[in-house]
Amino acid sequence: MMDFGPGPAKSEKNLMTRYWVIAPTKSNPPELFEKVWQFDLSNGLISIGWRELGDVSKMSKDTLSDAVAKTYPDKPTATKSLYVNMIWAFYHEISPGDYLVARRGRKNLAGVGKVSGPALYAPGKDPVH
Repeated sequence: MMDFGPGPAKSEKNLMTRYWVIAPTKSNPPELFEKVWQFDLSNGLISIGWRELGDVSKMSKDTLSDAVAKTYPDKPTATKSLYVNMIWAFYHEISPGDYLVARRGRKNLAGVGKVSGPALYAPGKDPVH
């Protein structure tokens, strides 16, 4: 999950505003997306799921790759690499002042928000379970 709100100004080192596209959850069934999206809106955050991986926030990229491989053994290698890169970016590359574009499915925009704090692992704060 990542907090939205007024964030600090971009550092001199990183003057370009960055935009990230994120899906808070699968778009089907629509009821699942709506439940997660309403939870995120009510709490001023964006969630990305992946709870079956546990706390990935402090994993090295190699450890994250191993966890993804063990959790999704039947996925193609390219898909597992994509998962690792998405999760890694969420925890290590997206930073306060960046913007997140939340999407519903592949073609629908759900909302846009400014990142105000770092990503965090929040066990028990799951709108689905």
